[in-house]
Amino acid sequence: MNVVNRFAAILGLALASVQAQAVDFSFTSGSAVSPALGNVYTATVSGLTISTTAWATTAAKSRFEAAALNLGSSGMGVCNAAEGAGCTGGTVSALDSSGANDLILFRFSGAVSLQSLTMLQSGGDSDLRMWAGTGTFSPSGLKINQLTGTATTYSNTSNVNGSRTVSLAAYTGSYDWLAISAFGKDRLADYVKLQSLTATPVAQPVPDAASWMTMLAGLGLVAFRVSRRPGT
Repeated sequence: MNVVNRFAAILGLALASVQAQAVDFSFTSGSAVSPALGNVYTATVSGLTISTTAWATTAAKSRFEAAALNLGSSGMGVCNAAEGAGCTGGTVSALDSSGANDLILFRFSGAVSLQSLTMLQSGGDSDLRMWAGTGTFSPSGLKINQLTGTATTYSNTSNVNGSRTVSLAAYTGSYDWLAISAFGKDRLADYVKLQSLTATPVAQPVPDAASWMTMLAGLGLVAFRVSRRPGT
């Protein structure tokens, strides 16, 4: 590769767009994990990986312990220790607040901007409580009011069963985990299955104009020196 081409390649990399595109994870592709307490579902789309686990407040004093993820054509739900790891069908395999609060924890392989999720509502009432944060996090041994992170709620205004899109616009920062729990705020059991989650990888900061000029000047100087070498 001659000097001009080498310089052009370096310049092209320097000027390449760093704008990330939204990534959609679908959870309606059928069973993808073995029905066991503490199982893990992983998926990679466009270079972004999620690692997903299930939890429920079935331990002593209503504390969280490992539950089982359940995936089917209608979406992702939870089977807790009280329901049995292999529960299937109906609301029993949903993310719900009947008897215990179920929770699904998503971990991302890199920082993301949270966009939205879709859920399938059943039972006529489905509210969510959500937390997001960065760094190490596990709900194990915690009560629901002890969970950390930035918290928000989704209060459903319709009792008609069907798919709902839930905006995550309230989360304005960058995060590497998201926890979602059924939220029985009105003392009614909430039953949902998560069908998809959309997040955008956080791009590297774009250098300002002065930084671009300094970098390009340096690249130009390197190319000039290379071109002056004998035999180039």
